[in-house]
Amino acid sequence: MTTAKMHRERISEIIAPLTGPVRLPLSSLLEAPRRLAADVESPIDVPGFDNSSMDGYALAAATVEEMGQRPIPVRGRVAAGARGETVQPGTAVEIMTGAPLPAGTDMVVKIEDTSPGRFGAESITLDARIEARPGTFVRSCGSDVRAGQTVLKAGTMLTPAHLGVAAACGVNELPVLGLPRVLVVSTGDEIAAEAAAGINDANSVTLSSGLRRLGVDTEVAFVPDDPQQLLDRVGDSDAQLVISTGGISKGAHEVVKLAADLDADSSMTFEPIAMQPGGPQGCGRLADHAWVALPGNPVSTLISFELFIRPALLGLTDHEAPREVAHHRLAHGFDEAPPAGKLQVRRARLTEAGLEFVGDSRSHLLHSYADASHLVFVSPEDAGAGDPFSAVGDRLMTWKIA
Repeated sequence: MTTAKMHRERISEIIAPLTGPVRLPLSSLLEAPRRLAADVESPIDVPGFDNSSMDGYALAAATVEEMGQRPIPVRGRVAAGARGETVQPGTAVEIMTGAPLPAGTDMVVKIEDTSPGRFGAESITLDARIEARPGTFVRSCGSDVRAGQTVLKAGTMLTPAHLGVAAACGVNELPVLGLPRVLVVSTGDEIAAEAAAGINDANSVTLSSGLRRLGVDTEVAFVPDDPQQLLDRVGDSDAQLVISTGGISKGAHEVVKLAADLDADSSMTFEPIAMQPGGPQGCGRLADHAWVALPGNPVSTLISFELFIRPALLGLTDHEAPREVAHHRLAHGFDEAPPAGKLQVRRARLTEAGLEFVGDSRSHLLHSYADASHLVFVSPEDAGAGDPFSAVGDRLMTWKIA
C-alpha cells in the first residue's frame, strides 16, 4: 500500500511544475510565507556610510586625547538625513542617531557623558572616563552588509526579518516560487441546498482559508454527483490546479472517479494511502487540469491538505515539515489501538503532563480538530529510518497547528 511519504512525493511532482519562479515586489510578500527561488545579493553597502549609533557629539579621537577635560567648542549640528561640514581639530559637532559622521571625526561621545549634558551649549566638557578610541559609537560603512554579498539564500522561507534585509539593501522585489490559481471543488448531492438530507459544507471554507493564508488565489465551486457537470465546471475554469473533496471512495456515486472514466485523456490515480484518517486519495490530470482529489470527511480533508498540499505549495523537500516540529510524550497513553500498518494522525493539546488527545480518530470530528494545538503522528510499527513521521523513543512527532 502507498505510504503517506510516497503520496506526498507524488503530490509534489504534480504541483511543482505550477510553482515556477516569479519576481514579486516586497509589498506582495508581507502576509504569506514564500520560498526564495534564487540567491539575492545586495547592490549596496549597509550602512551606506559611517554613522552615529547615539545622540551626542562627533569629534576626532585626537581631539579627545588633546583636550582631555578642557572645554571643547561645539560647531553646529548634524541631523539624520543630513551631511555636515568638515569638523576642525579641537572642536566637536552635535550629532543625532543615524546621522553621517562628518569629515574630520572618527568617534562619538554620548550626550550623557558630557557636561552640561544638553544640546545647544557653546562648548562641552567630556567625562573623565572617555577614552580616545576611533570607532566608538560609530556604525561603520558595510558593517552589516557589503555590496555584492549574498544576503538571502535560494530555498529560504521568507520571514519578516528577511524582507527587512532586502528592503535595507534597496532590493524592492524578490524571486520566489510562484503559486498556482486553485479551484476548490466540493462535490456531492448532499451539500446542495435542495438536498433532502443535506449537510453544511465545511471543506471549501477550510481549504480556501488554508490556501489563502499561503497567498494562493482561489475560487470555489459546488458540484453534485453528476460527472459531466463536474467536467464542464472545471473545463470553464482558468485555474491551474483543482483540489476536490469527496467522490473518490468505494460508493456508487463517486463523482470524481466517474468523471475520470468519462475523460479519455484522464491520468488520475485513485488508491488508498496507509494512513488514518485520509485513506482515500487521488491525483493526476482530469479535464485538462492538474488535479488533487481529497476525501470528503472534513478532518480527512484538512489533514490531507496539511500533509500533502501545503508542503508542495511551499516547495518543501520530502523531509522538510510545513509546521513547527517537536517530539512529546503522551500524558495518559493511547485511548485506542492505532491501526496496524498505517500512519495515524491524531489531534491533541499539549499540557504540562504531555500530549492529551482531543476527540478520537474518526474523520468527521472537525470540532476536536479546532480545539487541538498539535497534530500527532503515530507511525506504524514497521516504519523505517527514513519515515518523516517517526517517533523518537516514546516521544511522538508533532506538528504545531495552533
